[in-house]
Amino acid sequence: MKTKIIPVAADNEKDVITLQKIATKSFTAMFGPYHEPQAVKAYTDEAYALTILRTELSNPESRTYFLKLDGRPIGYMKLNWRAAQTDQLFDNAMQLQRIYLLPEYWDQHLGSQLMEKALDEARQTGVATVWLGVWEHNERARHFYERYGFKKAGTHTFTIGSDQQTDFWYARSMMPAD
Repeated sequence: MKTKIIPVAADNEKDVITLQKIATKSFTAMFGPYHEPQAVKAYTDEAYALTILRTELSNPESRTYFLKLDGRPIGYMKLNWRAAQTDQLFDNAMQLQRIYLLPEYWDQHLGSQLMEKALDEARQTGVATVWLGVWEHNERARHFYERYGFKKAGTHTFTIGSDQQTDFWYARSMMPAD
């Protein structure tokens, strides 16, 4: 098994369509069992519309990467800086907005490669803090982030259909310990 992390190209239609498929399938696998199917579909249809993805991919303050396994995309992550962040929670920060794997690759320790890449990007860009949102009931993801030194830093509401769920803000300092 050979893995590689590569940028997703906004001007490559195949990349954008592949991103849409991975985003929709992974989000649906994670949240589908807990929400009305039509609400999950409405969310993914809007959030992962090709026009939205192209706009996000074209933003110079965002970067999106595929994780490829043996040449096939199996997951992705999206990083945001400055105004591209969904919320302005911290000064000099990078948001890890999305980190998803196709469900058939869950629990194989492949997400750690995306996390290492995200932390490398944070170091290279000199941010003081990396932050993300994670659903309060997503124990697997919360434990994953905690292994990388992320700690709960607040909460916010994330809406899928009429369901208002609580997400935790998790943050990690990138500053060297004294």
